[in-house]
Amino acid sequence: MSSHDDLAFDLRPIRHRDCQAIWNILKEPQVQTFNDYGADITKGDVYDFIQGDIERFYNQQGIRLVIVLRSSGQVIGSVGIFNIIDGQGMLGFELSSQYFGKGIMQKVLDMLFEKLTTFVPAPINSVLALVNQNNSASIKLLTKCGFQQHDSHWVKHVS
Repeated sequence: MSSHDDLAFDLRPIRHRDCQAIWNILKEPQVQTFNDYGADITKGDVYDFIQGDIERFYNQQGIRLVIVLRSSGQVIGSVGIFNIIDGQGMLGFELSSQYFGKGIMQKVLDMLFEKLTTFVPAPINSVLALVNQNNSASIKLLTKCGFQQHDSHWVKHVS
């Protein structure tokens, strides 16, 4: 199996049993540098936000998908669109630091937007992303995925 096959992934809706894997990722120092959860996030906090994600999905106000390696079934991150109101949603994502710089998140975002109507039944016209101005990797990623900077946030218009 080539290293390319080792990085093949699937996206599926998050479940409560993903709590440990997501908590482990959010505790990684390189991940904490730019996320908005804080270093003191607990496993209970992660469980609660997963519950909120599930409720938002059923209310058609968002979705969080986990990124699962096909080769091992390991959860290596998540991506979601949240707070969908009047056709606009907010993008959020995290990826285990051992997979930084491998092009995975660009493929994840490409897949998310390609299959957006499959993942999110609510109509979406635009997606916003808030990014720390020092997070050059995420800025580069968003630019490659068609986002444009507007003041303090990034916007992607979708059809």
